[in-house]
Formats: sequence, C-alpha cells, structure tokens
Amino acid sequence: MGIRDTFSRATGIRPRRTPDPTAAARHDGSAEAALVLARYTYLLRVSAPEVLEQLHRDAFGVLAAEQRERLLLRLRHDGAEGQRPGDGTPAELARAARTMHAADPRYLVRMLRRPGQGVTEGHSVPHLTGDPGGLLFEGSLLGLVAASVVGAPAAEAVLVGFENSPEAAQVDASVFVRSPGAIQHGAWEAGAGGVAGDSGGAG
Repeated sequence: MGIRDTFSRATGIRPRRTPDPTAAARHDGSAEAALVLARYTYLLRVSAPEVLEQLHRDAFGVLAAEQRERLLLRLRHDGAEGQRPGDGTPAELARAARTMHAADPRYLVRMLRRPGQGVTEGHSVPHLTGDPGGLLFEGSLLGLVAASVVGAPAAEAVLVGFENSPEAAQVDASVFVRSPGAIQHGAWEAGAGGVAGDSGGAG
C-alpha cells in the first residue's frame, strides 16, 4: 500500500490528484461531436428534400476522390433500381442520398458511420491514418459529412428550431420539447433527465 493510500485510510482525506488535461480535451471533443451529430439528424428529419440534396451535394463536394468512391460503392450496393447513383459526382451521390433517405430516414447515418471501405455494416477494411471522417466514429465518413452539412450556410435557417427539438434533448437534459399532442394543454415533454408534463419549463 502506498503512502497516499495509507494517509487516506488514516485521515479520511483523499489526496488531490493532478488534473489530466487530455481527459478534459477528450470530453470536450466528444460533447462537440455529439452536438454535431444531433444537429445533423435534426436536419435530416426536418429539411425539405431539395434543401437536403443541396446540403449533401456541397458536403460530398469537399470529400477526396477516394472518399467519394467509398460512397459510390455503398450507395450502389444498398440502393434499389432507380435509386443507385450513376456516377461518383457530388450531384449524383446527393441525388441518390436524397432518394434513399426518403425511403429510410435512418439510412444515411447508418451508411456514413460504417468504418473503412465497408460496403455493409459487417464489412470493413483498415481505414487510412488521419481520416477526417473520424470526428464522430473512428474511420467513418459520418463526422466529416455531418460537420460539413451542419456548417453550411443553407442549414442556418433550418437549424433555428433545433434548440427545442428531440435531437437537442438527447445532448442536453435541460431541453424541454413541446410534444405534438400537448400544444392545446400547455404541457411539456421533457428531454433526458427532465420532468415530463412540467408546464413551468421553458417558455
């Protein structure tokens, strides 16, 4: 037993530990990544189809050629006849993404989070070192695409309602969301950790 442990047991006082600055940085990075993902999923839910296509066309345009090739392979593998992109241009990838999102609103997040060059959830190869898509999920394209979409000028007007959304409640327990059926009754639906039905919540 070390001297610090002996001192702690004898006095009941726990010695102060030196703060780990890297731990704080990791926490801040995780929180920021969660917020970006929440905003992205909000945009996927509420954006008009043509806005969603524009946002992804711009986001896919900043990807490297190898990264667009990964998207092309995945969209061609997953898409039904008429959905698949004809080529790997940002416009064609965005058109396919819009079509496949309309058929399955959860598809884009699932597809983009696949690591490496995985065509399906269970198929991946080692990713390139320093892949910028690792912002949210190691080796995936989700972080890069989500950050590009959320940061686009065209997303600003759509994000106005984010602060009072279910997606915001997932990352901030203090957020209260007006439930669709409670508008006439003045009730509030709490986010994680909130108190549902508290009419004295957010104004």
